[in-house]
Amino acid sequence: MVSSRPKPVKEGPLSKSKQARHVVGKVVRHVKVHPRGICSNQQTAFTPEWYECRSAIKEALRCYRRLLSDKDYRESISKDHGMGLERGKPSGIGQHMRLAKLVRCLGKWVNTAKQIGCVAGIEVGDVFHWRGELCIVGLHSEFRKGIDCITSLNGSKIWATSIVDSGRYDSCTRKVSSDEFTYCGEGENPSFCGFKKLKDQKLVGGNRALMNNMIDRKPVRVIRRFDNIGNTNESGYKFVYEGLYQVNHCWKEIRMDSGKYVYKFNLVKLEDHLQYEPQWKPSHDVVATAHRLCKLVDDPITLLAYMKALAFDATQSGYVVV
Repeated sequence: MVSSRPKPVKEGPLSKSKQARHVVGKVVRHVKVHPRGICSNQQTAFTPEWYECRSAIKEALRCYRRLLSDKDYRESISKDHGMGLERGKPSGIGQHMRLAKLVRCLGKWVNTAKQIGCVAGIEVGDVFHWRGELCIVGLHSEFRKGIDCITSLNGSKIWATSIVDSGRYDSCTRKVSSDEFTYCGEGENPSFCGFKKLKDQKLVGGNRALMNNMIDRKPVRVIRRFDNIGNTNESGYKFVYEGLYQVNHCWKEIRMDSGKYVYKFNLVKLEDHLQYEPQWKPSHDVVATAHRLCKLVDDPITLLAYMKALAFDATQSGYVVV
């Protein structure tokens, strides 16, 4: 049978090729290609392991959101794992801590080891609905604190792995540009101290960790909370992963409303090519080969051999063999 070159596929998550070829009883069909898939540009091409982790993250989020919306399912899982049933109407951060614990009982937490730098399966711009979702995917493991930290093996030093800019320090967090902002250190927040007398912030905990990030030139993940205008969830807000930032400068200044010292940190976003670890990105040769595969080679057996040699999943490359 004389093969013909398939027509170009329009870009977009729902586009499909109308071309199919039949060779020795098999059909190699061009199917939907995600705009950020393995066949996209070099900046957004990832390894099969990265996509596998992303798939696990999506499954964990589906489980979390089902638990949130389905009380019978929550009670069933709680009973199966020896957890007490809910008392009263669950709400607030306590409920989300409980849900995250249930997801962990089901073995669906991803990226469970704390790490500095990017997280496998997470892209810059990914959106999350609830604070608990940041924990189960490995972006930020603290439910309440804005600064998440990691300690050295000998316990002598700590660094910040991620921060959540939730707007709790509205008067102290200032955005300089889309890729630069000033972040206020943790502790002594007048909005949460009640009648307690405010004190100067200290260079301990998360503040010391961010200082060490600056000294040792270690990046920190930044997640920002935004008002959710679309009202896609009950919380009324959403969390967006902004990417890796570098702590460039740290200083103390007096808070105008209290007269107490606070620590402030200037953070600048890293360049695009530094947002992902090299281990999660294919080499230039692999990316070039992936582009060639997207054009459909004449011999489907050669196509499958290429995929096997490169450890590509056919669905990741935009093809399905039936």
